[in-house]
Amino acid sequence: MSKRNRIILIAVISTLLVAAAAVALALASRKADPTPTPEPTAAPTASPEPTLTLEPEETVSASIAVGGDVVMHTGLNTEAKTETTYDYTPIFGIVTDEIASADYSVCTLVTTFDTGADYSSFPLFKSPHALADSLAGVGFDLVNTATSHAMDSYKTGLDNTLDVLDSAGLDYVGTYRTSEERDAANGITMVDINGISVAFMAYTCDTNGIPVTGFEHAVNCCTTDYLSGQSRIDYDLLAADMAAARESGADIIFVFMSWGGEFETAPSEMQNDLADYLFEQGADVIIGGHTRVPQPMEMREVTDIAGDTKTGYICYSLGNLISCQNDIYTNISAIVNIELTKGADSGKAWVSQVTYEPIYMVDLYDYGIDDYGWHYRLANLHAAIDAYDSGEPWAFMTGEIYVDMVSALEDLHGFFGAELDRQNVEEG
Repeated sequence: MSKRNRIILIAVISTLLVAAAAVALALASRKADPTPTPEPTAAPTASPEPTLTLEPEETVSASIAVGGDVVMHTGLNTEAKTETTYDYTPIFGIVTDEIASADYSVCTLVTTFDTGADYSSFPLFKSPHALADSLAGVGFDLVNTATSHAMDSYKTGLDNTLDVLDSAGLDYVGTYRTSEERDAANGITMVDINGISVAFMAYTCDTNGIPVTGFEHAVNCCTTDYLSGQSRIDYDLLAADMAAARESGADIIFVFMSWGGEFETAPSEMQNDLADYLFEQGADVIIGGHTRVPQPMEMREVTDIAGDTKTGYICYSLGNLISCQNDIYTNISAIVNIELTKGADSGKAWVSQVTYEPIYMVDLYDYGIDDYGWHYRLANLHAAIDAYDSGEPWAFMTGEIYVDMVSALEDLHGFFGAELDRQNVEEG
């Protein structure tokens, strides 16, 4: 190789070496770079606070259907007479459904069951024993026997009345055979309804002029002047009994009262005073009777002797459930449905809802109808009126009966308030 070519070759190699060194230096520089370009990161987010969810308390509930006074006039006995006995169940008509559908049903018995068959009505009510079976048959579970007519068959008849009720499987409250029987629970009949304990109590202001001297235990009289005046309230008796009810562990205290003037459509001052006192002493429910006509009902906020505030319910009078009376308002009443609720954890019970079903005692004699096959029937007012309005009236319905029923419903709304009428409650 010539010198010139060797020089060119050396120059080329030198150039290549320089270039390779430059590349190596660049690569080394890149590897040594300590600050790579950071990747973008998401902004930090706060962790949500945990939500505390409270489970609703488990509850149990019970319903009590309440009917008014069973006033046993002779016409009802005639209506119920069969070839061999008496059957009063047809008289209750479709209202039986309202009675039987509740968990527990109660009414007031305004008659007695004497030992003989000498039946009578006003002024001394003595009825066939079959009435007790009929009351049980339509769905009643308990009857209040503390009424102004509790002594109409005197002490022997009072005792026999309780025997007959026992035979029919009916509970009762308000009258007693012996002082031991009354003192055993201070006159309280305790009933468990679906796990809710209810203390039933009952009082009357008079005994139809018949004294209970020597056996004062027989009838729960809440006045000391029960033979005349009926104006002096026996607060000692009521205080002792209500204290026993509070201490009994009862969840609900339910009190029947036979009070007020007959045919009076508004409560008297005495009724108001007694109601206030009973609520203060722990009553949750007060059901009145004796007036033969309806008196107002209401839900009210009450504070009892322990300082607890709760919802109480009172109907000053439900009027007659069944009777043959045709004085104004004596043939209208209601089946009241009282809903009770109890918390499984708290153990507290309360009146959670009250509604009523308006009813009407149909007396076909009043309309000159004497050939229909029956004369007395309880009718559900809404059902009867709706059937007539729909063009399919019940067979006994006349235009006159329809007009009277519409008027009766308006009257009941006036007494009891339309807002508690079950149909209005369900329709919202």
